[in-house]
Amino acid sequence: MTPPTRYNVRQAAKLVGKSPSWMYQKGAAGQIPRSKLGHHVWWTEAQIAEILRSAEQPAKPSEKPKPEQKRQQQPPRRQAQPKRQPAQAGRNSKIPQADFGVSRLHRADA
Repeated sequence: MTPPTRYNVRQAAKLVGKSPSWMYQKGAAGQIPRSKLGHHVWWTEAQIAEILRSAEQPAKPSEKPKPEQKRQQQPPRRQAQPKRQPAQAGRNSKIPQADFGVSRLHRADA
């Protein structure tokens, strides 16, 4: 009788498509099958096949939009407001005007 082929963590991880640390963690947590004797850990072909089989997912049915389902209508866009004209300097302006006679930057004697 021939003993089953044994794979170390690197070999098994490569076959499964995961990292060696993932194999150690999931095996220690009991989430995937493994063989252990003392501090030696290995995986057989049957265990690797079981890991791959448990990872299979059924195909999802294609989801086509039904005729009665329509896109949600977006709210109407706001119309552009006309641009305001800048305030004119004068008596009616609410914007204070700079007094250039007081500013150091605009003095004639500078």
